[in-house]
Order: sequence, then C-alpha cells, then structure tokens
Amino acid sequence: MFASMMLKSMRDAIPQQENEFLPNSLGEKIYTEMLDEQYGSLLAKNGKLGLADLILKQINGDKGSNSALSMLQSLGQSAPWMTDKAFIPSKMSINPQTLSSSMAQWQPLIQEAAKKFGVDTNLIAAVIAQESAGNPSAVSPKGAKGLMQLMDSTAADMGVSKVFEPRQNIIGGTKYLKQLLDKYNGNESLALASYNAGPAAVDKYNSIPPFPETQHYVSSVASLKRQLSALPLTPSKEATNEQPH
Repeated sequence: MFASMMLKSMRDAIPQQENEFLPNSLGEKIYTEMLDEQYGSLLAKNGKLGLADLILKQINGDKGSNSALSMLQSLGQSAPWMTDKAFIPSKMSINPQTLSSSMAQWQPLIQEAAKKFGVDTNLIAAVIAQESAGNPSAVSPKGAKGLMQLMDSTAADMGVSKVFEPRQNIIGGTKYLKQLLDKYNGNESLALASYNAGPAAVDKYNSIPPFPETQHYVSSVASLKRQLSALPLTPSKEATNEQPH
C-alpha cells in the first residue's frame, strides 16, 4: 500500500510535460493504478531498492523522491513493461467504438501495408487494435513491441530496424501476417493463432492450440475485424500530417 502510494506521489511530483509515468486516458489511469499495486509488491520484495528508506523520504517530504523516481525508471532496462505507461494487458476487453479515432491515424500506413502484401485492411487494423489498442509505444511483459507487438527476433526477420516507428512496425507486422496466411493457405484463424502462439504450436495441434489466451485472441481479433469494418476510419488532416515516415 505504501509503495503504491509512493509511486503515485512520485508521478505527481514532476511537471506533466516531463512526467512520462502520468497516465492520460481513463483506461491508462485504471491500468496504472492496477500496475502500481504490482510495482509496490515487487519493490517491497526487492531489498536492493531500499524501499523503507524511499518511503520514509517520501513521507517526510525529502526531495530525494527524484532519485527514487530514477531508481524506478531503471527497472525499465530489464523489464520495460513495468515503466511503460502504454503497457496494454493482452486480455484487455476492447470496444472498437472507442478505438475508431486512435486507429484512424494509422489508416494510411495500414492501407500501404495492405496494398504491398495483399492483406485485408480490416484484418491488419484488428490485429493492431488487439495487440496495442493503436498505441505505438506499447510493450508487453514478454517484450513484444509497438503497434503490432513484434518480438525482437521477428522484427529482425522482417527487416524492421526501428520497432517503435509506426510505419516500420506495421509494414513488418503485416509482412509476417502475410507469411502466416500463405503458410496456412489463407486460413485467418490459423494465421492469427500462429501470430499469437507461434507456428510450432499451431503445427503441433494442426489447429488452433488449446491455449485459452490463443483461443481468446483469435476470437477477439475476428470480432474486431467484423466491427471495425463497419466503422468510419478516415484519418483527419491533422493526424495524417503528423504521421511519421
């Protein structure tokens, strides 16, 4: 409890424009509070961080909280998802209506990738929605990164040198998705299962693996694809102009 309170105080102690730990949306605030509880539990078990001393300084108003913040940030070197405000749990329930605006800004890149590799734009958008909710900075506990949550090895195989750069991530992710679609003769369910659990697992069972996470993933992406196909995703002029290349 004290640790999670300390983390919240540390976030509020620096200006918002400099505070990379401060959540913006309601969803981020909810998940940040949930993650703070986990951070607190982990910090309390790690004697190297001197948690008691950090809490005492925070309670006493000691300006050492900045150094405490630096120590928390250093956790990101070994576990970046812990300090990434954009972390999105893999089983998060997604409402496509709330994603339409955030997904719209990526439409030019989605259309480019779809044309390049011959993959349905709605399928690409659904994968992005499920994997990262349209947040290019998302990092998973397993180390998957960016809009289409590429592992470093997959990114390298797809020629992606800057995994957090939206265009490279979408092009690389779509290229990988296309390879999986070709491998399974256009069977989207098997391709999605492979995208989530890996080709070896799909080949082993010759079907969607009996993993709850993978089964949920395939079902969720299919549902998102259907729902996103009915949404207007034309990007605004501002979003298009801000798109990095």
